[in-house]
Amino acid sequence: MPETLGYRVLRAVVCLVLSLWALVAIGWTERQVRIEADGHAFELVTRSWTVAGALEEAGIQVEPEDLVIPDPASPITPGLVISVNRAIPVRVEADGQQKTVKVPVPTVAQVLTAAGLTLGPLDRVETNLAGAENLYLKVFRVTQEIEVRSEPIPFKIERQADFRLERGVQKVVREGKPGLRYLKYRVTKENGKEVKRELLNTWVEIQPQSKIIAYGTRTPEVAATVAGTGKVLEMEATAYTHTGSPTATGIYPYRGIVAVDPKVIPLGTRLYVEGYGYAWAQDTGGLIKGHRIDLFMDTEKEAILWGRRRVRVYILD
Repeated sequence: MPETLGYRVLRAVVCLVLSLWALVAIGWTERQVRIEADGHAFELVTRSWTVAGALEEAGIQVEPEDLVIPDPASPITPGLVISVNRAIPVRVEADGQQKTVKVPVPTVAQVLTAAGLTLGPLDRVETNLAGAENLYLKVFRVTQEIEVRSEPIPFKIERQADFRLERGVQKVVREGKPGLRYLKYRVTKENGKEVKRELLNTWVEIQPQSKIIAYGTRTPEVAATVAGTGKVLEMEATAYTHTGSPTATGIYPYRGIVAVDPKVIPLGTRLYVEGYGYAWAQDTGGLIKGHRIDLFMDTEKEAILWGRRRVRVYILD
């Protein structure tokens, strides 16, 4: 029976389909891949179309946190290498809470992303991600603030000799008052706890006022001597200190030497100066005229503290 055209076409189509199926079957069964997972590597001849299918065929379970290279949805090609990187647990401490996340590649960025955390501009982390086990990452929230504090400045106590008081007697001339100082700091805190304090500036708002206590220097002997003199002068007293030059009488001054106007007090006269003590007129000065007297002090500070005051000067000889 002669073949019809339709029969010949049908037979050709069937042969083509069978040929294609055979080629696919032969080619597919010969597709071999390499799988690296859990510390092992092996070859697998797979019939699966995708990486996920090949892993399932190999009996390898993959968790959502694991990293599979190439992507599980990728098609299988001959000689393909499939790598499974297991997610590693990392303990994360941040904002007063702890959680454990799993990441296949434990970098700071990956751990923070997995934990849903972001870092501020001053925040820092502490971690041992380079280790092999018990991995952790701690986030320290760092803040800085300016703080201004005040503190009192203690007042000093100054003691001044006073001839008007007997030896052993004291008198408060002026009460002391503390001052006030401000200090400006930059305070750094980590997780709310202060870790660093830097002093930026300080200034005095109120100067302290010294407490002045007068103490007596008068002895019964001095009182009797002074009381027996025939002359007492009211004078304006200033003070001076070392200049490197000798006095008008040629000696170098020391405490007890005073400068006077020789027309009022002759040089060489023994004196007792109220608030200063025994003195000897051995010097003169261009400004020391009339009822003025200049008292020698051992230091410039003493001279400044003495300032200018009215005193009684007792002529002893």
